[in-house]
Amino acid sequence: MAFAGNWTVYKSENVEKFMLAAGAPADRAANAEKAVTTLSCKKDGDFFILTSTGPKGNTIEQKFKPGVPFTESFGPIGKERQAIASIEGNKLVIKSADGSGVTETREVNGDEMVFSISKDGIGEVGRRYLKRS
Repeated sequence: MAFAGNWTVYKSENVEKFMLAAGAPADRAANAEKAVTTLSCKKDGDFFILTSTGPKGNTIEQKFKPGVPFTESFGPIGKERQAIASIEGNKLVIKSADGSGVTETREVNGDEMVFSISKDGIGEVGRRYLKRS
């Protein structure tokens, strides 16, 4: 699994603009743009577990089985959502299954991961760049 391991954010693009356009509180949006977070990706049987840890030690866990809808607290926006994940080659795609139109894509190329987040009807796409740590 190309996603397995630990990752650290080293650069962000348009994260604050995306979050504001998506309705996130201004303080969360400003903090997210500059926050250095880590991501742990592992597989447990048929389940994938992604654990993001923020600079203050707060964590968000996404646990899912590809192709099976799941409920999660959507940390970047601060809302709960229904989602469904798929693996498409070197990409992990998590799409809203509740009509909210949010899509997260994590694409791995070597020791770099690009996390992109978009929402239907919003022109901004937030991106975070991570290096394997």
